[in-house]
Amino acid sequence: MSISPNMLEVFGMEARAVMTEMESTFPPVIPTPEDTIEKIMYRSGQRSVVEWLKQKLNETDAED
Repeated sequence: MSISPNMLEVFGMEARAVMTEMESTFPPVIPTPEDTIEKIMYRSGQRSVVEWLKQKLNETDAED
């Protein structure tokens, strides 16, 4: 099952507001030598969700 940006609105969330919140909560982070590989991978996973949502929103905008 996939969730489209329009489905977010069905769940009572405006997609752009969610994107703005996610961008500020999970910003791109440059790893430091002190970071463990686990921490780097965890943050990368968080950010990949943000990037996926951005892509879906851009695709929806292009279709309109």
